[in-house]
Amino acid sequence: MQATGQQHFDFESAEFRDAFAALYPRLVNYARRYGATFPEDITQEAFVILMQRETPVEHPIAFLYGTVRTLSLTERRPMKNQNLSLEAIQLDPGFSSDTEAHLLSLEVRERMRALSPTFREALWLFVVEGLSIKEISTIIDIPEATVKTRIFRAKAQLRGQLNPDGGVHVMA
Repeated sequence: MQATGQQHFDFESAEFRDAFAALYPRLVNYARRYGATFPEDITQEAFVILMQRETPVEHPIAFLYGTVRTLSLTERRPMKNQNLSLEAIQLDPGFSSDTEAHLLSLEVRERMRALSPTFREALWLFVVEGLSIKEISTIIDIPEATVKTRIFRAKAQLRGQLNPDGGVHVMA
């Protein structure tokens, strides 16, 4: 499953199965971060929605993240009076990557919580999820320039928090 270019997928192909296996745990964690009660169901539903589309999707990975985000928020709608943010990051203990292990060190995790939710989300999608600016723009429905600005400002704020005296911090 390529990240760009309109295309039709053979949903029974090895390529699709490999993409599903790689993306599924990441999308489940993404749904959890939005407070989804049933993140596995939401993730599976996002894949079903992609599979049932009659028209090709230009950015399938961004489409899946956006669908998971929308479904997670919709599921939470009855609980809208509760505080929803990415502050309550719950990671699946079985899921880790080198980027995530470094980014989510205790120090950086605490610093990320201090970022505004809009900066935190853009930075998370870019650094941890490894999505492109265009994909993030599609997911959170803002211009690409705004995504770049949010990521730049989030990094600058983290850098300032991690290195108040200047210098270079390994995590910033």
